[in-house]
Amino acid sequence: MYRDNFELYLAIAHLVNLKESLEHNNSKLTEELIKTNQDILALLQEFENINLGDVEKNGFLENLKRTNKEQMEKIREQEKALVQADKMASLGQLIAGIAHEINNPTTYIKSNIELMKRYWKVILPCIDINNNKKAKIVVDDVEEVLNSMYRGTDRIVEIVSGLKYFSRQEKADFKPLSLKDCIDDAYKLVKNELMKNNIDFKSFIELNQHMIFGAKQQIEQVIINLILNSINAIKSIRSKNNLSGLIEIKAYQNDDKDSICLSIEDNGCGIKQEEISMVFNPFFTTNLKDGGTGLGLSIVYGIIEEHGGSINVISEENIFTKFTIIFPLYK
Repeated sequence: MYRDNFELYLAIAHLVNLKESLEHNNSKLTEELIKTNQDILALLQEFENINLGDVEKNGFLENLKRTNKEQMEKIREQEKALVQADKMASLGQLIAGIAHEINNPTTYIKSNIELMKRYWKVILPCIDINNNKKAKIVVDDVEEVLNSMYRGTDRIVEIVSGLKYFSRQEKADFKPLSLKDCIDDAYKLVKNELMKNNIDFKSFIELNQHMIFGAKQQIEQVIINLILNSINAIKSIRSKNNLSGLIEIKAYQNDDKDSICLSIEDNGCGIKQEEISMVFNPFFTTNLKDGGTGLGLSIVYGIIEEHGGSINVISEENIFTKFTIIFPLYK
């Protein structure tokens, strides 16, 4: 039992400061946060039992209770973050091993398919397909089987590459870079895909020498992933109507002068309202039948977070989808 009121006040203040410190250190266990909070509650109960003047006691106590309630909410959020971080760390370790085990046999399979294709070109002229209908069927089937097997191995490599993002333990090499250059270079990589699908692409870049601090390859990956996501959304709705596809990308300095806004909008199939909150979850996809892995947007979210930015999405089913990213301005 604390005998001195001032000593009790110092003890409470010390514990509050300790708890705030713990909240900013993810390496501390959640149990420490909970134990600290329990200690504060116990001290508050003891403080209530002290016979102070009503005005002095109630004013201080109400303020401390309000502060404690806010801290409790922060603790709950911190608990969720710690649990999620632990899950992703475990997932990263698991994926690192799986990726290695998958890549090796996939490389062998792909090499053997390439070898079989070369052998097939040698054998093909020896087969009389004009006078043998069954032989023609076999020839057509073999070519299709080999091509589909090759595409399948490419798909495996693509999936593993996406998975390996979650196993990265080192931070990329960050440096000042031009967001405009990232957009231009990303566009060059997706230009053929846009043309092949007859999708209009409009850009409104109101940036000159404005810089962000980050890894160029990762920022380009964000832009590419979002554009490819828009292309798939447009292709999906095009099968139902004959609307022309349009993707618009905008980049400009925000009014606060401290950040840069990047938005990518399309007139594709949109997202159901009940699914918007899940689009950044790993492995969530509505495009499974067409080869979607559910990793593209999750990778985007992770990269944006690492760059100190934020991303949100608004959408209306069968009308549009718009992703908006905020990057801190490098000064």
